[in-house]
Amino acid sequence: MEKETNEHREPYYAEDEIDLYELIQVLLKRKKLIIGIFLIAVIVAIAASYMMKPVYRVSAVVGPGKIYELEPVRDALIWREKDIDTPENIERLISQNPFHHAILTQLGWDYGDPKSRFEIKTNVQQRTNYIFVNVDSAEPERAQEYLNAFLDKIDEFYLQRTQVSETLLSNDLEKITADRQRIAQDKQSVLQEKKLLNNEKKRVMNEKQRLNNQIGLAKNKLKILDTQSARLQKQIEEIKSNNEEIIKQRDAVLARGHNPEDAMSLLLYSNTIQENLTQIDRLNLALENNAIQRQQLQQEMKDLTTQLANLDLQLSDIDAVLANIDIKIKRLEGQNSEPAAQQNDSKLHAVDISSVRVVQEPLIDPQRVSPKRTLMVAVAGVLGLFVGIFAAFAVEFWQSHKVYT
Repeated sequence: MEKETNEHREPYYAEDEIDLYELIQVLLKRKKLIIGIFLIAVIVAIAASYMMKPVYRVSAVVGPGKIYELEPVRDALIWREKDIDTPENIERLISQNPFHHAILTQLGWDYGDPKSRFEIKTNVQQRTNYIFVNVDSAEPERAQEYLNAFLDKIDEFYLQRTQVSETLLSNDLEKITADRQRIAQDKQSVLQEKKLLNNEKKRVMNEKQRLNNQIGLAKNKLKILDTQSARLQKQIEEIKSNNEEIIKQRDAVLARGHNPEDAMSLLLYSNTIQENLTQIDRLNLALENNAIQRQQLQQEMKDLTTQLANLDLQLSDIDAVLANIDIKIKRLEGQNSEPAAQQNDSKLHAVDISSVRVVQEPLIDPQRVSPKRTLMVAVAGVLGLFVGIFAAFAVEFWQSHKVYT
């Protein structure tokens, strides 16, 4: 009884064991089937890839544009550069694509045409503000035209913000230009005033030179008068000395008594004395005239000196006014330099304003996105291999089960 039981159990355990050698033998036995299914799968994949219409990618790169807003900093307002919107918001707007119908209307395309349906994919590059926009389509030229129109709509969407910024910059530029014109007019007026003062200063200096020349002439005249007075005084002294000598001689003749011969001598002495006295009076008169002229020249020199002092005061006043004018000119130049820099900045800012910057225009990638023939053939080959192996084991199982039955 036990022997029959053991003989009955041995086939049961033999069926549950996995023998790799037998599996390999099955694969080798059914290799034609496996290879046939593999080749069929690969051929079908290749044929399908060539039958499928190729899809190309149209890509563009955009970024948020720049606008400028006034921000208070301490006691002043300065222009601050900022993005027109965050890259995330722009990406969300592109993904939602609310301009689809408007673009189709603009391009004159049919709404129901499947060729007019485009799926826009976006991706924000990490650590940058760049947004990559992609459209995959079997008609890349049509997709490129659509994407160009779409970027124009995005630009129009943010146009109002850029217009506000441009208006503010334009108003600020007009104000700065008006300030610069006012400063230029003030500077021109100050320069004209400086020119007039310089001319007045030249006139005063010429007048001062003329007065100095007159003082020099008066001093020369005084020297001449002093020389003449000294000469006249010397002549007077000489005549007086001669007259005293003659008087002594006359007195000596008179002391000798009445001599008829001395009468003529006495007469000559008297005439000579009288002539000397007359000469002395004439010289004294000339000396007095010299003294009067000297006083007049001294008074004239005093007057000229007073006029020179007044002219020096006028020159000091003119120099002080000119110094103040130079300070005004420097202040006006300083006031003009800051608006000039602001004007240049405003002009540069006006140029930089943009709604959405197109970093890369829509371009068609020459490499197709799909079908990927290599990947399709590889996947089909792997699947065909697995299906062939499964079919080989299935056929082997079917035939062995049929024989066993």
